[in-house]
Amino acid sequence: MSPEKKSKIRPAPFQLCLITVLLILSACGRGPNIDNWICFKGDPQRTSFTGAEKPTGILELKWELNIGIPTASSPVISGDTLYIGTDSGLVAVNINGGKLLAEFRTTGQVFSTPAIDGRLLYFGSWDRKFYALDRFTFTIAWEFADSGAFDVSPLVDNAIVYTGNFTGYIYALEKATGKLIWSFKSDHWVVSSPAILHGRLFIGSSDSRLYCLDKNTGELVWRFKAGADIAGTPAVISFDNNDRIVFGSHDRHIYCVDCNSGQEIWRFNAGSEVFSSPAFDGKRIYCGATDGQMFCLDPSDGGLLWQFTSGDIVYSSPTVAGNRVYFTSNDRVAYCLLAESGVLETSFAMKAPSNCTPVIAGRHLYVADLIGNIYALH
Repeated sequence: MSPEKKSKIRPAPFQLCLITVLLILSACGRGPNIDNWICFKGDPQRTSFTGAEKPTGILELKWELNIGIPTASSPVISGDTLYIGTDSGLVAVNINGGKLLAEFRTTGQVFSTPAIDGRLLYFGSWDRKFYALDRFTFTIAWEFADSGAFDVSPLVDNAIVYTGNFTGYIYALEKATGKLIWSFKSDHWVVSSPAILHGRLFIGSSDSRLYCLDKNTGELVWRFKAGADIAGTPAVISFDNNDRIVFGSHDRHIYCVDCNSGQEIWRFNAGSEVFSSPAFDGKRIYCGATDGQMFCLDPSDGGLLWQFTSGDIVYSSPTVAGNRVYFTSNDRVAYCLLAESGVLETSFAMKAPSNCTPVIAGRHLYVADLIGNIYALH
């Protein structure tokens, strides 16, 4: 499990120079109203809430790009460049015009959502490697190899990048070199992604437990037992002057747990398995379920405020901007709901089902479907 230093992709000098120039120009953020969305769900607490100048309620197509490769990842954005995982690696796209800038090939699918930190992109692959990629040259800075697939969307915090994989391990790696700092072993595979608050890391496992670890040492602080797998990513919320963790489980419940003690505060029966990861806007919790429901819950007691029924499974996590909630479904639709009421304001028909969590930058929303179409909506 030691980092590997060699790159599989070695572009010709002219190609490498051209890729570098295009990516640097794109990353400079020439267009107006560009905001960064640098990790899955937007922030270390994984709230999926943005203070960006929100899009209007009308979702109109600005551009569409088919990258020719299936994708189940969600995008991240820095400057004018969007990065997203594919079934064969990772691509970079200019968001001003929807132009493909560069592609990095792996030998396994990249289902995880990458994380951006300065010059580097971090992501894992089913080829059993975790990568740090120079996003200006699309060459490998370092690799961390293991015996299990990496399906976790990583999180960067100070000098450390956190991830996990199918071996059941949760890893803390030195972000500059890939050197292993600590590891923690759960009892089954880890596909949930970490959230961080006040020196603690929160992550679920398919052993049905949510773990709270010291982010610096990996020591166990507490663990909470649900009734089945925890595949979704927990959201850390602050409500009534208390810090709480909200997450879903395959046992058909959405849980709220105290950050300090790990004690259950409430649970909500969603009626079907929960793969979706909750969003929180400071007032309400939003989370999808596999029977097509999008729920809005009261953070104080888990009471149902409203629910909206889509036409198929909701794997994606909702994103909240202002008074609107955006999410995708396997019914090939991107939805925009009013946050207070759950009333459908507008929708956009995609060409294929989508697991993608929408990303908002400036006044635009970016989303992808499973056959490799990326849409910019405004």
